[in-house]
Amino acid sequence: MALCLLSQAYRFSVPLRRVGSRMEAPQRKHVPAQTVACIEHKGPYDDIPGVYHQLYAWARQARVRPAGPAFTRFLVSPNKVNWASGHFEVCLPVARGTAGSGDVHVKDLSATDVLAIVVQCPYSQMPAHYAEFLAWLDIEGEAPAGPPREIYLVHPGADGSGDPKAFRTEIQFPVSD
Repeated sequence: MALCLLSQAYRFSVPLRRVGSRMEAPQRKHVPAQTVACIEHKGPYDDIPGVYHQLYAWARQARVRPAGPAFTRFLVSPNKVNWASGHFEVCLPVARGTAGSGDVHVKDLSATDVLAIVVQCPYSQMPAHYAEFLAWLDIEGEAPAGPPREIYLVHPGADGSGDPKAFRTEIQFPVSD
């Protein structure tokens, strides 16, 4: 009921909860500083898997082992995430001292505090979860302090296999203290 009211109050054009998808309650957490190998990309959200294939191919060739789950950082303000022509970077946590090559750059990301939710749904339903999360932030008086990122907890296999309804993604918005 509350989500229906939220949807009406914000006049979202997509439903906030879809059958077969789940969103857990937002949690405040601290994300420590980390070193990542990343590829920056401009293009639709649907390009993300292809960019990951490129990043993982580099990691295999360079014999780099991931130091944590892969994630995508959007490089635009939260209210300007455009699913059709986005600007993002795909990231793979790696050991300090790893050297990038070609399109792969290695950099250190600062520690940050975030509000995070975990959703279980096909990637095509992510825009609805972003709308719901942004509405929740607004109602709670929280303002994102930067662009969001997605950590892929359960994702397709390297060959694209997997049940999209089982995909689990953590959406994080940086927040100030």
